[in-house]
Amino acid sequence: MIKIYMEEDELTVSGSIDLGYIGVFHDSEIEILDSLEEIREWEIVEKHLDPECTDDEMIEFLNTYFNDFAERISKNIENINGTFLLHIFTDMDSCESNFMIIDDLFIEENLRYGNEEDIAEIYNPVRDGLNSLSPYLEAPNDGTVPKWHLESLLRSFFPMFNFDCFLGNIGPETIGLDDGNINFQCSDDFDCAILCGAYAVIDGEDLSFSDWHNF
Repeated sequence: MIKIYMEEDELTVSGSIDLGYIGVFHDSEIEILDSLEEIREWEIVEKHLDPECTDDEMIEFLNTYFNDFAERISKNIENINGTFLLHIFTDMDSCESNFMIIDDLFIEENLRYGNEEDIAEIYNPVRDGLNSLSPYLEAPNDGTVPKWHLESLLRSFFPMFNFDCFLGNIGPETIGLDDGNINFQCSDDFDCAILCGAYAVIDGEDLSFSDWHNF
């Protein structure tokens, strides 16, 4: 839960927001960059509040809106996690990221075809299967499109990748609270080999991801 309040004429956020595998973001990691006057022009504010509302009424609305938003994310965290992982492995496949050189992430005994020296031999056999999942990248995460199976599929595609170690070494950086959405940024603790300032916007209506980029 978070609390949004005025401090020295600026909106400040305390508390935390849990985005599952993306990370738990605390206090100063959660930002509202717009001023109160700019926020008055947000669509969600114009839709729900009277134009003559007070600053206190608007701040109260923002608290309700973003705490409800975070609660819906929590209820659909498996879908959020699955979408996040799918974006990561789609990126890894597109650049054939060589995670084999990172000892903590490589499980050599789980190689399917012996001791491959070429990372392409890991990606090539599963590329069609991975590509078939691409419609899920920007699909809703609000439960209307179940994604519980994405993580298990990715783990089956890449048994030689240490998922648990990777997930334990993701560093949350910032969250931005904006007009009807929450955006996030995170990196990994492996010299940003897999995630480097990975960014996406989570839509307030259906919790879908947009504007994903990494590196």
